[in-house]
Amino acid sequence: MNMLFLEEMPKEAKDKILFAGLSLFTTAGFKNTSVLDIVEMARVSKTTFYQHFVSKEDLMATLFDVLSAEILGEVKQAIELEKRNAYKAYFGIHRYIEICFTDVKVAGLMLVESVGVSQEVEKVRNGAHRRFAQLIFKTVQGLLPDTVSEAEMHVVSQAMVGAINEVVVQHYNIEGGTHSNYDELARILNRIVIGAFVNLAN
Repeated sequence: MNMLFLEEMPKEAKDKILFAGLSLFTTAGFKNTSVLDIVEMARVSKTTFYQHFVSKEDLMATLFDVLSAEILGEVKQAIELEKRNAYKAYFGIHRYIEICFTDVKVAGLMLVESVGVSQEVEKVRNGAHRRFAQLIFKTVQGLLPDTVSEAEMHVVSQAMVGAINEVVVQHYNIEGGTHSNYDELARILNRIVIGAFVNLAN
């Protein structure tokens, strides 16, 4: 089951809980959502909830892990489908922005509601950011001269993930969760990403 584009309550108990958690965490907020709220929306028992999740924080960590893997899969596919090396980063960034602004529940959970929830959630967040940075690194790796070290590329990749997420958060707040011109935003961010890597080679 793909949580990323799911619009209706699924049938399996665990998936129902994930769906209810995503809906409630992004509407009522993580702090204002109780396990009781989640099981009532999912139409499962508390016993069923605790068969699948240790706590509300565990549910958040699982949601983040599932959604980040699905988003990374979408971004990776966008990169791989583009045959022109110079445009791969642009299409990857474009797909990421598009997902964030067309599925505001996912963006809200990934970039706003999950921040500072618990050490467990932070560990999952950091892991997801590292995987995203690794994807950026692999995308540009063959485009730079040998004088640029892998360590330098890793640092810039990590910085770019932070910058991209910050821009998405700012636009998410300013635009109320919508942004019609993905192309413009993706182009600007792509210039920043490529510019940062080009500067390493100078």
